[in-house]
Amino acid sequence: MAFKMADGSLFSILLRSPWWYSFFIAGFFLAVGSAVARGQYLIFGITAALPFLAISGFAGFRQLRRPSKKRVLEVVQIARKMRSRELAEKIAAAYVSERFRVAPFKGDAADLEITRGSRTILLCAKRFKAATTGIEQLKQFVDAGRSADATGYLYVTLGDISEHARAYASKNNIEFIQPAALAEFFDGKAKIT
Repeated sequence: MAFKMADGSLFSILLRSPWWYSFFIAGFFLAVGSAVARGQYLIFGITAALPFLAISGFAGFRQLRRPSKKRVLEVVQIARKMRSRELAEKIAAAYVSERFRVAPFKGDAADLEITRGSRTILLCAKRFKAATTGIEQLKQFVDAGRSADATGYLYVTLGDISEHARAYASKNNIEFIQPAALAEFFDGKAKIT
């Protein structure tokens, strides 16, 4: 059974926050532990600070690997000049390096079909320049995936995603590739699972 941290838990929030938030919390516990009763409870402060120091280090490591805001803006400008097929092939190159096979999708709802073994992923970048992604595009995408026995979906968008579209995506195993993730694909740092 895979462990999944609750989205609203303190540690989950700190993992999504800047690394120094956790570092300051750890420092607070150390300061309180050393100040209370002239340091007699320092061990409790150290014990309370350790998880926050670990989260600070892990969050910092993850944040160092992410592309900078400047790089994300550069990639968005480059992507806006590309056609959807070119962008889809740029993303698919990361999957090819992980021994996936890539083929054009036979239909209008997706660009590429990415397969390895019994796993089939559809990639759609057809409307990546749209200002907002709505639920209708995603329904067409999923319907096309059912006919292709898709096990996952990748939808590229540079715009906003409506709340209904996000809810529909979470129910139907659709992963959005938005500007920050797109920059990771352009830089060859995307994690393929």
